[in-house]
Amino acid sequence: MRIGVVLDGRRSAAEIAELARLAETCGFSTVWLSAGARTKDHFVRLALAAAATRRIRLGPIAVSPFEMHPVHIGLALLTLDEIAPGRACLVLGAGGDLAATLDPPKRGRVEAVEECLDILRAQAAGGEINYAGKHYRVTRLFSPWGRVAMDRLYLGANRPRMLRLGARKADGIMVTDMPLAYLGGLVARIRGELVEARRDPSAFALSNWFVWNVQETRAEAERLARRGLAFRLYYIRDVAASIGLGEAEARELAARQPEMLRAIFRGGEPWAPAPPVAERLIEHLTLTADRRGLAGCIERLQEFERLGLTEIALAPHGDPAAAIQLIGDAVIPTLDRERASRVP
Repeated sequence: MRIGVVLDGRRSAAEIAELARLAETCGFSTVWLSAGARTKDHFVRLALAAAATRRIRLGPIAVSPFEMHPVHIGLALLTLDEIAPGRACLVLGAGGDLAATLDPPKRGRVEAVEECLDILRAQAAGGEINYAGKHYRVTRLFSPWGRVAMDRLYLGANRPRMLRLGARKADGIMVTDMPLAYLGGLVARIRGELVEARRDPSAFALSNWFVWNVQETRAEAERLARRGLAFRLYYIRDVAASIGLGEAEARELAARQPEMLRAIFRGGEPWAPAPPVAERLIEHLTLTADRRGLAGCIERLQEFERLGLTEIALAPHGDPAAAIQLIGDAVIPTLDRERASRVP
């Protein structure tokens, strides 16, 4: 299982470049730059990170065709790949915080994402593009690229229709905040969709965006985890039963999420669920521990791999440089050794 790092989309271009250089040195496979309503341009900053690195993959997570026209997504992605050949990647989504501020359509989102994928593939193939979809039309566009092997297009998907689309047309799927108890069913569904689409499951990337929150003290780790709980609630009604929460608790969390997010964006203190509920969320939806709990976090990562993940995108709380260094020193070598021991 390859380890990627998700960097906060609010960081400066210089910070992203320096953290990307560190992640490459520490053995990470990918630097993902998170999107959102408070972020900056992804591709410009990743271009600077590309110039500072040589091997690590680089991509935004997640870009939506409701915030950026598919042609412009393709232009930016293929330009990044020109700067960093074979290293540019992308997670394409059907929503997200930024898209939500732009009044996206209520219906047809999955179809629009499919059309976006089609247009990106056509741009990578090169030549004249004429495309007539329900949501997007392209007439006599000439792509300056030709036969680019763009095999790094992921869908950010957690629910059936997007999972099916990802299995049919993407190169990988990245789920979000999916706990171990729920993930096995998702992996089985994706594999079934791949078989139905007559695609090789072994060549398909499966990833999970998941919080990494190992701090010097347990108190600091729990403080950071509690403050960020609002960001873990996008799919709480889907996963609640698998982590021992009732329907009423899940409904309250889902209803409270918008106000929790606004409080965080404004620098205030968000509403907090009851301590037993918060503890369950932290336990199942994050990797939260002090240094003494590091072995337990590694064991959970190994469980993710055993369930079928080929990648994981770890989003660090706290100091990202310290997290990258710790994962590079203690986690990646342990996973590599465990994997090597299974090879006959």
